[in-house]
Amino acid sequence: MKVVELMNKDIVTCHPSEKLNIILNKLELFKIAGMPVVDKGKLVGIVCQSDILRGLKTGAMGELSVSDVMTTEVITVPPTESAVVVAKLMVEKHVNRIPIIDSEKVVGIVTRWDIIKAVAECG
Repeated sequence: MKVVELMNKDIVTCHPSEKLNIILNKLELFKIAGMPVVDKGKLVGIVCQSDILRGLKTGAMGELSVSDVMTTEVITVPPTESAVVVAKLMVEKHVNRIPIIDSEKVVGIVTRWDIIKAVAECG
């Protein structure tokens, strides 16, 4: 199975300059735990709940921006990658979501939940 078959194409993204209180609202509104950070159409990072919690140790919610807490070394894969390879990457790198990139553009995201759901539906 290719990752394109199970990735979420309705991607919620944010900008590095967005304040963390806005990001928390987005996470709650869309019922997600993290999202790609995009600037001028290109992936520049990823931010998740744990990044925000770590950031709150150093500053106040209203003062911090996504760029203050985001992870900049993002693991990505193309839509043609095998779902098994993506699952192995998640385990090896201890990540819960991997953006799917095609021609330098974020075209989807695969989460731990997407992998579990695909396995459950297969067997």
